[in-house]
Amino acid sequence: MAWNNFWTFLCFTLLFGLTIKMFSHKVLVRRKQPEILIIGGGAAGIAAAQRLYANGFTRVKIIEAEKRLGGRIRTIRFGGNDIDLGAHWVHGEEKNVVNEMAGPKDLLEHSGDFNDVNFVFSDGTEMKPDLGMMLFEQATNLLEDVDTLSKSEGSVLNYINDRVKPILFQALPSDKLEAFYNWLVNYECSVEGCDFLEDASAKGLAHYQICAGDLLISWKKGGYHSIIEMLLSQFYKDNITSTVDDTIILNCEVSQLDWTGMGVLAKCNNGKVYYGDNAIVTVSLGVLKERSKTLFDPPLPDYKRKAIAGLGIGTVNKIYLQFPYTWWPKDSSGFSLLWLPGQKVLQKGEYPWELEIIGFYPEKRAVNMLSVWLIGKAAKDMEGYSDEQVKAGCYRVLKKFLSFKFTIPEPIDIVRSSWYSNPHFRGSYSYRSINSDGLGVTAADLAKPLKNHFGKEVLLFAGEATHSSFYSTVHGAIESGWREADRLTEIYHFDKLNEITKSNL
Repeated sequence: MAWNNFWTFLCFTLLFGLTIKMFSHKVLVRRKQPEILIIGGGAAGIAAAQRLYANGFTRVKIIEAEKRLGGRIRTIRFGGNDIDLGAHWVHGEEKNVVNEMAGPKDLLEHSGDFNDVNFVFSDGTEMKPDLGMMLFEQATNLLEDVDTLSKSEGSVLNYINDRVKPILFQALPSDKLEAFYNWLVNYECSVEGCDFLEDASAKGLAHYQICAGDLLISWKKGGYHSIIEMLLSQFYKDNITSTVDDTIILNCEVSQLDWTGMGVLAKCNNGKVYYGDNAIVTVSLGVLKERSKTLFDPPLPDYKRKAIAGLGIGTVNKIYLQFPYTWWPKDSSGFSLLWLPGQKVLQKGEYPWELEIIGFYPEKRAVNMLSVWLIGKAAKDMEGYSDEQVKAGCYRVLKKFLSFKFTIPEPIDIVRSSWYSNPHFRGSYSYRSINSDGLGVTAADLAKPLKNHFGKEVLLFAGEATHSSFYSTVHGAIESGWREADRLTEIYHFDKLNEITKSNL
């Protein structure tokens, strides 16, 4: 009799365990599906949706304020070429999800950008090519020294003054040292995404994790939007029962997220309201800085407000100039502009932003095209001028620096970005600021989900600024979207398993 009871108990235990395992894999199919809202259709938002569907969620909506998907990835056709107005390079090969997804499909190649840049002074002279690139590489290496950065106090500008400037002092006369130093500061602002290098934290820079391999990988064709298409193709493959119309809502700006109840109400400027059991907020840090006080009801807790205030986001803009023919050397990586002391003076008819152009660099996968880079106040200022004014300003600067060596035709067309004036972005990408050090806030504070009055995690946060080590990158944005999708998967699987366990006690 005891033997029979043992076998009965064993069979019951195995059956119960099998039931639990079955539910752990198919829980979302066997329960009422939760409604998930994703606020923002950039890389983070689309990655979150793709992962949610892969994990078994089917009732997901992306609400996007723009008339397009992609966020700060924006590829357009210009001059017969695919041009990226936003995200540009794939930064690194190892532990980079963009490279892991696109590399095997033969969509990427080594760009060779910045391999052989000419450094040109405002008096028409040039720095010796080997010297310019040597100084540039030495400065870059020092700015990637994580051990030294992590022990530093103060800003990245302080760090450059203490460690980079002495190297320049040994190699250049004082006037050319100042010119190269000022260029290097502007260039580093474009890398960090800050308006002023004194705002960026040297210690915070050590939080950024560099992916091993080439940091300047470019797209062979299709531009950076190719990664959005790859994510979407997986999303729609998994999303068999849904259509584009009821999954992705474009041109719909969310004015308020009401999380006073059990779920979240997304109230839009067009009068529509959408309900979600949970919402993943993926809007840019710039939007959070400008609108967080009115966007959330109830207001965000203090630590979240401090994170938004402390973390930084600056403006980096690009201008593309198309010419009737290629007038620069075929193998050139471009021209970096070095203003000698006393020569950066605004002349009649010129615009202030002209004096801050970092350089002119060939788009090697485009025909007869140069890209122009601007940061900070100059980048914002440029956005207020017409295309014709911007084209004329760029042409003036080109002639000033390079007419001694080349016959330069007028550009025939122009296109440029405007990341600051667009209310749906208010900046380009995030950085770790001196202010964030002072407030003691990190990306983890921005990423932490919020619980409502019932103890339910209803508001989740994703986007490049929420990534602790890959901030400012597309691969960081994608990983953050996957992180929050997996968080929801754990929440709903855990809840269902609890229900099953209780019902069998």
